[in-house]
Amino acid sequence: MKKLIASLTLIGITLTLLYAAAPAKAPQLSKAGHWKAYDAALKKGLPKTAITHLEPIIKETLAQKQYAEAIKAIGKKLSLEGTIQGNKAQEKIRRLEAEIAKAPKEMVPVMDAILANWYWHYFQQNRWRFVQRTRTGAAAGKDFETWDLPRIFTEIDKQFTKALAGKAVLQKTPVADYNDLLQKGTQPDSFRPTMYDFLVHNALQFYSTGEQAGSKAEDAFELSANSPVFDSTAKFMAWEIKTTDTESRTVKALELYQDLLRFHKNDKDKSAYIDADLARINFGKNKGFGEEKSERYRSALKGFISVWADHRISARARFHLARSLDQEGDKVQAYKIAIQGRNAFPNTPGGGMCHNLVNQIEAKNSQVTVERVWNDPQSEITIKYRNVDQIHFRVVAENWEAAMKRKRGNPQWLDQNERKALLRKEIISQWSVKLPPTKDFHEAVKTIKPPKSIPAGFYYLVSSHNKDFGAADNMCFYTDFWASDLSIVMRTRSGNGLVEGFVLDAKSGEPVANAKVRAWFRERNGGRTEVAPTTSDVNGHFKFNAIQRGYLILASKGNQQLSTANDYYNSNRVNNPRPYDRTIFFTDRSLYRPGQTVHFKGLCIYVDQHGDNYRTIPNSFVTVLFRDRNGKEIARQQHRANDYGSFSGNFTAPRDRVLGRMSLQVTTGPRGNASINVEEYKRPKFQVELEAPEIAAKL
Repeated sequence: MKKLIASLTLIGITLTLLYAAAPAKAPQLSKAGHWKAYDAALKKGLPKTAITHLEPIIKETLAQKQYAEAIKAIGKKLSLEGTIQGNKAQEKIRRLEAEIAKAPKEMVPVMDAILANWYWHYFQQNRWRFVQRTRTGAAAGKDFETWDLPRIFTEIDKQFTKALAGKAVLQKTPVADYNDLLQKGTQPDSFRPTMYDFLVHNALQFYSTGEQAGSKAEDAFELSANSPVFDSTAKFMAWEIKTTDTESRTVKALELYQDLLRFHKNDKDKSAYIDADLARINFGKNKGFGEEKSERYRSALKGFISVWADHRISARARFHLARSLDQEGDKVQAYKIAIQGRNAFPNTPGGGMCHNLVNQIEAKNSQVTVERVWNDPQSEITIKYRNVDQIHFRVVAENWEAAMKRKRGNPQWLDQNERKALLRKEIISQWSVKLPPTKDFHEAVKTIKPPKSIPAGFYYLVSSHNKDFGAADNMCFYTDFWASDLSIVMRTRSGNGLVEGFVLDAKSGEPVANAKVRAWFRERNGGRTEVAPTTSDVNGHFKFNAIQRGYLILASKGNQQLSTANDYYNSNRVNNPRPYDRTIFFTDRSLYRPGQTVHFKGLCIYVDQHGDNYRTIPNSFVTVLFRDRNGKEIARQQHRANDYGSFSGNFTAPRDRVLGRMSLQVTTGPRGNASINVEEYKRPKFQVELEAPEIAAKL
């Protein structure tokens, strides 16, 4: 398969060259000699000299109708000229438009495609500007640097449409004729046999971009999963797409797929036909909506595999099918299908994709979670694991103060050398745990307790898949914890300029008096400096003046010690927020299926935090908008709050658009909003019941 050299951005939209004085006229050379001289001039940083060698190449290739090489030379010349004049994308594009106007008609379609790619490349380099830019609409001029997202997408669409208008010529032009312009890819030419194939797939890449959703028309066409996009190839080709959105790029993409399939329907080598058919199925998966989409998508892939099982492209279809099943949670079936694809065509891109998915499903994984403080009763260790039958544990002791200073207050952040050093320390305790096998490749959870109690101190619990805790084909997990009978409870009170808290007995909750409390504040360079220590009073209370940045606390009493896990801050500054009105929304659920009723209630309130005044706002008039994930209005309602400041209403979750996170917003009245999700999901076939606790909870 072939592709444009850097998307025919080609030709060096990002070249950075040194400028030189105007060179002498280029000597008489052959075409090959001029190319060598051009390369040499570029290496020396002489763009003007390089241009003088491109001009005779352009002249000769045009005379000999060597159009691919002529386009390549013209593109390089324009890029160099634009770079010399300040590297402005606008200058390069305008110069290319002028060259297209005078180019032979045989060159125009490919040059139009290059122009579309140059616009597209400019968008990609400035994507954040276009996404955030306010719509300019009809006010947009010719300066594309001021365009909004819909405007630049319209221009790119226009250039691709112009490029494909000459399809009669392009369909008769072998892709090999443009070897001088295109870079050889990994797939054979039979996948893109003509320049028409190449340019259609180039355009389809643009029509498939996610940002297309940001430039939709009000009556934008939405691709339903129940449409023929997932039907047989014959039904898809016969589909007459009806919509009022005549400029829909989704419709244009579907029509291009139809045209490609018709073009290659009777080919002796079906590679291009099969490749286009698989591409349209995946396009339907990425663009379609509807509760049945996943099922329809997999059904289409199964039909494709059954028809083309003896072709190498079927391995790619098996990968897509396996990945879809894996994402839905059916890892066993996904594993089986991926192995079939890998074994059928091991030395193809599809076989490689299946191989990688097999390795991903087979991958061993584990994560160990422990309570940060171990005391009596003995703490539990939670193991989440997959494809692992045994976990080995070690407990090693560490000096917390040394680790804290070395890691600037974060002993849990270990580098590779520190992990190796921990494995060389004296082992306080070690044991192994056998785990039930995960035959379905799903993550399982097991909770255990250490085999014996640990003396008071600071430790790391290290877990490993291998008994030797080696690095080869293994995963080690490091978790720090304290064995301590102490507890630290921090108190946060804004504006008092103190960092304060209590030292308590972790078992009884009683205050611990006369505990030594040390604190380290964080320097601006990330280091730590200790302040004068203090002791807890009869109530276990301690405090430090918060004159510096975040404080890390260490409390000790006898042989017991415990630190805080995080930094604590405070200041003398008192914030007095202004009063405000707000509407708070309540919905009957957070997740809806398309077509379900969204019941909501709103409460209009007045908030004055500084004055400690909170009240409802009765009889408020509000306008509630229901918006989809793209911010488009679905419906609106007007309400008047009752004497208690509340109102209620309902909307219907839409079926006719892309699903996802949608919102309720108040546009008039006390402002407020809430988010809900509209998704295709199946009702759970199980019920969760919570049994009454055997032992009453303790405060």
